[in-house]
Amino acid sequence: MEHRGPARAALGRLKYAGAARACGPLAAAAAPTLARLLELAGSGAVLVPVPLHAARRRQRGYTQAELLARALSGEVSRLGVQAPAVADLLVRAAATERQHRLDRAARLRNLRDVIRPRPGIVVSGVTVVVDDILTTAATIEACAGALRAAGSPATYGFAIAREV
Repeated sequence: MEHRGPARAALGRLKYAGAARACGPLAAAAAPTLARLLELAGSGAVLVPVPLHAARRRQRGYTQAELLARALSGEVSRLGVQAPAVADLLVRAAATERQHRLDRAARLRNLRDVIRPRPGIVVSGVTVVVDDILTTAATIEACAGALRAAGSPATYGFAIAREV
């Protein structure tokens, strides 16, 4: 869906106003698209939320991508697709500048060597990185690189909304 109107408002409340309850309607709207992606990815694909740095997680009280991934797993199962596992496989090793005002090159620099596999993690299956908003794909690319480094044979990206 496009990141405007009600979707923009709901994602803004989720990220900045503590409205975790927005995950349900957002996941319900996005689930049909994720169900199609999971059919292409094959059975056993795991949803991997984009990680927040520990300080930002403490500030928000949750990681919005993790809440969205869990809600999406439930919603796709209601559509008849096997509910994918949600796995916290990545860490954000350093606090970064917020991405929303950065261009693609700055976003890539901002994330360089910051998103890493959790220590000791070996990934043997297909992964789907879950994010809230897709703007330049820099965050999903950084996560995919970390998952490939941990052994994932294939990684897909999925976001609830995309900037237009």
